[in-house]
Amino acid sequence: RLSNDNQKIATSIFEPRLASSDIWIYELARNIPTKFTFDPNFDGDPVWSADGKQIVFGSTRKGLRDIYQKASDSSGSEELLFESAEHKVPTSLSPDGRFLAFTNTDPKANTKQDILILPLFGERKAYAFLQTPFDEFGAQFSHDGRWLAYVSDETGTTQVYITAFPGPGGKWQVSKTGGTAPRW
Repeated sequence: RLSNDNQKIATSIFEPRLASSDIWIYELARNIPTKFTFDPNFDGDPVWSADGKQIVFGSTRKGLRDIYQKASDSSGSEELLFESAEHKVPTSLSPDGRFLAFTNTDPKANTKQDILILPLFGERKAYAFLQTPFDEFGAQFSHDGRWLAYVSDETGTTQVYITAFPGPGGKWQVSKTGGTAPRW
């Protein structure tokens, strides 16, 4: 993922000898990679905060993929933002830093992949934003925080849609012949 100032990239790199991945940050101007996470379990799916000061990521430190946050300059310790009994993949932070969108997969539910929202204030209680019998994933906040782009397979193929945030509102399909990984 490219930082909002276009100066750095956060990416996960698989290390075959460890059978795991860690997150690395690349400074583009100097072409310098710096290892960001060091846990022996999976660390991946980095998401930059709008101001570039934080990176949210998924990690299997406790077995299932939970959601953590760490200062992008590596100062301080990692903070567990959200854990549950389901598999979670962070996908986008709202521009004001108040909400995290993530994909949630509950093998016991009949809803496949769903999009949940985690308020990063108050009780931090996640809630379902899109939960249907279809797969919904890859949610991305617009630059003004008023919209979410996401992927759904409700038509039989994956397509990109846009809907109002925090809702309510309709949805608009914006891809014609399939789509994944929306970005604003």
